[in-house]
Amino acid sequence: MVDLDSLRAHLTEVLDAQSAATGVAGAVVGVAVGGDQFSLAHGSANLNTGQEFTTDTGWLLGSVTKVLTATALLRLVDAGTVDLDAPARRYLPEFTLADTDAAEAITVRMLINHTNGIDADDLMPAAVRGRDATRSYVDQLPDFGCLFEPGTGIHYSNPGFVLAARILEEQTGLPFERAIQTELFEPCGMRDATAVQTQAFLRRTAIGAHASDEPGKLRATSLFSLPESAAGAGGTPIVTVADMMAFGRMHLAGGLAPDGGRVLSQELAAAMLTPTFDLGLPSVPSMGLGWWLTPIAGTTAAWHGGGSPGGASSFCIVPEHDAVIVSFVSGPNALLNDKLHTAVLEHLTGQQATAPFGGDPADADPSMAGGYTAFHVDKNISVHDGTLLVRTAFPFHDEELERTLDGYGTSGSSTVTYVPAAPGLFLPEDSDPRTTAGFYGRFSILADLPPAPGRPRGIHTGLRFIPKTS
Repeated sequence: MVDLDSLRAHLTEVLDAQSAATGVAGAVVGVAVGGDQFSLAHGSANLNTGQEFTTDTGWLLGSVTKVLTATALLRLVDAGTVDLDAPARRYLPEFTLADTDAAEAITVRMLINHTNGIDADDLMPAAVRGRDATRSYVDQLPDFGCLFEPGTGIHYSNPGFVLAARILEEQTGLPFERAIQTELFEPCGMRDATAVQTQAFLRRTAIGAHASDEPGKLRATSLFSLPESAAGAGGTPIVTVADMMAFGRMHLAGGLAPDGGRVLSQELAAAMLTPTFDLGLPSVPSMGLGWWLTPIAGTTAAWHGGGSPGGASSFCIVPEHDAVIVSFVSGPNALLNDKLHTAVLEHLTGQQATAPFGGDPADADPSMAGGYTAFHVDKNISVHDGTLLVRTAFPFHDEELERTLDGYGTSGSSTVTYVPAAPGLFLPEDSDPRTTAGFYGRFSILADLPPAPGRPRGIHTGLRFIPKTS
């Protein structure tokens, strides 16, 4: 029997300790174990208005949407109208890339397990809104290539899930915002969920916050959400704790909604929780369908995180313990999500969450020195006494993208020293290795990834692959 009262008291203490000085304007967390659940809220939902964060406040889900998009797409697989192992072009003949052979090789499955390799991570066209927004994104993909042969690696894929959303649109005849409503929100009992940005005016909805120029202060974001073209990857959906509890319980029940309705077949619900690709790096969990299958605190959590302008969300289900955990933080302290989630997981399992790597640190291989390039990011690495000096720049692409990323809070150029943490793994020299025990904390690990058939040598960090180019 899990003592939820003591867990609730502990999480209350964690939230009460947060403020602008700790990088938190407001936050919410929800926990469900078996048939019991609770939720807590803290701080401000909107620094512009002073609105209080409550447990029924909505927030932008960000990339956690990817699990929802995958689930909605798999309903079409259940219906027999989409085949996971068919080429994506069977359903989207207009889809192509600069590498046409790669576009032909990408299957529907590769769209929702981050193995398609499309090199367009930060593509965020904002000019088109409404019914044609997702189409406008796909129309730009012919300018982009692939980082590796599809199916041979993992590279966090916003374009993969936009393409999945586009298939959903084509097969249902509805724009994404209505397709996700009818295919998922309604049958799952997610009563307050919406992918329509303007619904934020009609309900209590949080906005993000960024660090300000004044130490210990935060400022409200000037950008509410990412463009509608990226809705299927996480641009626009707004949810509450109750919505995500319903969604999580549906997955724990093998595809049955809380009201007993069948949302997804038991076979496909299980397939989402089955590894489809493992890169073999401790910083990159095995990939199911939509879910990152993360070993943590003696169990495995099916997890996804999500960023929004000035905010970050975290969501997981823990099948072994029949548990759902969801949180959102307004402010730059995304790691508060990890603190909340690991506290729950440690309470459930009785085991401590530890760093995902072991072994003695090893000096960097001198051959790591050189240039690494992917869309909208250039890294230059030099090796000094076994450590890495990593210079990062974000080359100008176009004014539209620059405005979006500036509002999102993407940092500018940086120079960071990375020190060995384990063979082939490195951490920023001023970081605490203990933070890598959490979901977001693992993003700070930089891994030296050797070449493999279909994939060049590169580095892997923040779930993203950047090939060595010089």
